[in-house]
Amino acid sequence: MIGGNGTTRQFNSFEEAKRFFREQIKRLHPDRGGDKEEFLSLLERYQEFLERHRDQSRIKVVSKIPFTGNYFFTVLDLTVEEIALGCKKRIKVPGEEVLCPSCKGTGKRINGKSEICGFCKGTGFVEVKESFRTSYLTCPYCKGEGYVYKETCDQCKGKGKIRLHKEVEFQLPLGLKQGDIIYIPRFFANTVCDVYVEVNVIPHDYFLLDGHKLIYKCRIPFWEVILNQEISIPTLEGEERIPSNKFLSGEPIVIKGRGPFIDEYNRGDLVVQFELYIPENIPKKAKDLILKAVKIIQNS
Repeated sequence: MIGGNGTTRQFNSFEEAKRFFREQIKRLHPDRGGDKEEFLSLLERYQEFLERHRDQSRIKVVSKIPFTGNYFFTVLDLTVEEIALGCKKRIKVPGEEVLCPSCKGTGKRINGKSEICGFCKGTGFVEVKESFRTSYLTCPYCKGEGYVYKETCDQCKGKGKIRLHKEVEFQLPLGLKQGDIIYIPRFFANTVCDVYVEVNVIPHDYFLLDGHKLIYKCRIPFWEVILNQEISIPTLEGEERIPSNKFLSGEPIVIKGRGPFIDEYNRGDLVVQFELYIPENIPKKAKDLILKAVKIIQNS
């Protein structure tokens, strides 16, 4: 990263870099006694910086994961409702590395087996003679303990460090579908690497996402259409009552603007695909009653 006076500087986040540039711009402004040429040069570098990182400061959907740079990949299970209406989600991602608290960075199990340090012979220090002078140094192998641990630390597996987890909260992009990959740049999440999240849609009991449409498949008993003026249909916002005569055409019923959000201002449609349900085995008593009802209708 290029800072003022052509120096190189590394930033931990996109916001930190923007703050640095803004401070330098104020400091070098000609109205405050700064050098005009240096001020204009910094402005140019700032514009280049914003252009380079324009896409790295926002969440977006990408077609694939680039196999370059440091990144973290995970699969996120989402319900149809979450994808259709949008919501905030939290995921755990790798954070910074810190000294292992169990072994204090040694990589060894402190309460495990140990033996006398073979370098200092258990004294904890080594003797160094130079001409007529003798000096003593802390043993580099046992760190002055006089003994060394033999068993590997269970928590850090011998590394001496552990990586903390960090929770990242983000707003789901609208218009997601199965297999989409959400890109969360490290500048946005303030993490050690870019984050890629693959979308997995959890199968719903009766809803199905189909592009920008939400499909509701159902079977409706024929007597519901005959006896009721309205049929209750579930939607993303709750129950919706539809006139029963609409189910007589046999064509899917389309409820405009009640499907998934396509963007902040537009929604797809809810499509009700139905079939009238007729039981295979109708009891004779029920058939007799239906026949009576038919004769009443014919004679009315």
